[in-house]
Amino acid sequence: MQVALTTRVRAEHLEMKATKIILLFLLASGVATTTTSAASGADAKSSDPVQRKFAAFNKHDVDAIEQIYASDATLRSPDYPRLTGNSRIADTYRKIFDAVPDAKDELETLETSSNHVYVQYVLTGHLKDAQDKPLSVRIMSVYAVKNGHIIDDTTYYDRKMP
Repeated sequence: MQVALTTRVRAEHLEMKATKIILLFLLASGVATTTTSAASGADAKSSDPVQRKFAAFNKHDVDAIEQIYASDATLRSPDYPRLTGNSRIADTYRKIFDAVPDAKDELETLETSSNHVYVQYVLTGHLKDAQDKPLSVRIMSVYAVKNGHIIDDTTYYDRKMP
């Protein structure tokens, strides 16, 4: 009786593990995504500042970016372990635009859950001194939004990329 029970518990555990793996694969491959068009009103409200941030980025509008981040917002990335304040965050964008004059972000996915927005995108352009070498960096950012402003931005990318 004990052996049969243990075998059944193991089988159920393996089945649950396989289901989790399949769900993770589907989420990673983009098959099971939630877009802002299918999001609830609260989710759409959370994604608005993030969408405005990407529009401002593609226009290289640092002043707009500064206003989208809360005055006490935090940015974390491989290059900035903890950068606080919208003016300091805006300065990082000035540096990006100086280094990559034709920088553009191409959104791949944007998903919301309550006040969090998850975005996968590709930064493209050319380094200022290497116009013959295109730049393409895959990036994942997690934003927290409150009162129409980004209050936290945690961004992940391969730092080995140029």
